[in-house]
Amino acid sequence: MYKIKSMYYYDKNSHSKLWIHLHGLFSNVKGEKIRFLREFFSEEKSYSFFALDMDYEKTFTTATLDLLEIIVRGFSAEYEHITLCGSSHGGYVATNYIRYRELYNIKELILLAPSFETLALIKNHVKDDINKWLEGKEELTFEEEGNTVSISKEFAKDIIENGYEIIEGDKVHFPENPPVEIKIVHGTRDEVIPIERTRLFVSKVKVKTYVEVEDDHHLDKTIESYIKIII
Repeated sequence: MYKIKSMYYYDKNSHSKLWIHLHGLFSNVKGEKIRFLREFFSEEKSYSFFALDMDYEKTFTTATLDLLEIIVRGFSAEYEHITLCGSSHGGYVATNYIRYRELYNIKELILLAPSFETLALIKNHVKDDINKWLEGKEELTFEEEGNTVSISKEFAKDIIENGYEIIEGDKVHFPENPPVEIKIVHGTRDEVIPIERTRLFVSKVKVKTYVEVEDDHHLDKTIESYIKIII
């Protein structure tokens, strides 16, 4: 296992298969889910594992996708099978990657309590006037669980201009027949991202596996059971 200042993890467990994991908004690679997956794959030897601190809120989606494409292209030279996994907002980024970027050796998309409409979720969550942020004129700053968080002034404008919202109202902007296999897990007690939005996505898009579990948004309590279903 290789670790450098908790900025990223790259565990070489397999010569043929790699799991690229994208954490959620305001999160990092120190979460419980990543800890479990690293240990699981280290024991199973089924996948090599890569996760990077993405700092989504400090940049914007197009720049994040640019970085991810470089990572995918580089790893495709070594691994014949890449699984792209996104948790929460990481699922938003991963799904948009499949929509808009070169797949290289990505064979499947795994989404864990995914966001399909991050901008709408933020707009619903923040009650203050956010028009200047939406126009790209200033950062968005608000309190979240006792902490002050800020989102780049380019974040919303980039989403609007490039059409990154996957679900808008009752419309799902994704191919009915996706170019890779899709597997999704969502918790029935998720109070952050409504499970109904994932159900809408699944009703419009052909997914290989869809699992609902008795868990909250973090999906930490049930990971040992659902991971064995989706890999």
